[in-house]
Amino acid sequence: MQDSGHTPEWNGPTVERVMRNGKRIYVSAFKAWLVEQALKPEVSVAGLALRHGVNANQLRSWMKLEHWQSSPHTLLPVTVVADARPAEVVATTNARQPTQPKGVMEIEVGGTVIRLRGPVDTEQLKAVLAVVRA
Repeated sequence: MQDSGHTPEWNGPTVERVMRNGKRIYVSAFKAWLVEQALKPEVSVAGLALRHGVNANQLRSWMKLEHWQSSPHTLLPVTVVADARPAEVVATTNARQPTQPKGVMEIEVGGTVIRLRGPVDTEQLKAVLAVVRA
């Protein structure tokens, strides 16, 4: 495979040792560097793995491990757009809960648009974003 020049090459040792059954134990610094390269935008994980002699599935499993990721939380760009329709007011029967207008929020992650209306449960939103990112 010809190198496209987008990814720098690793110059250090890659394999710490090879076990009797042929399984390779990779150097931690190499794994961390490879995951860092794979997390960059526009990088082919399969091509990167092939170029460095690692199975693509192995590299993807390393990418899922939190301790290899330099930043566990990635900030996504947000665009706030005014809704052309008037905000709806929800009437509640409980006098202790104030009525609030429903808002609309759109989040775009990797070409997928998520539109949220009204109150949003934070835990559910985290779960949805985790699925969309994967």
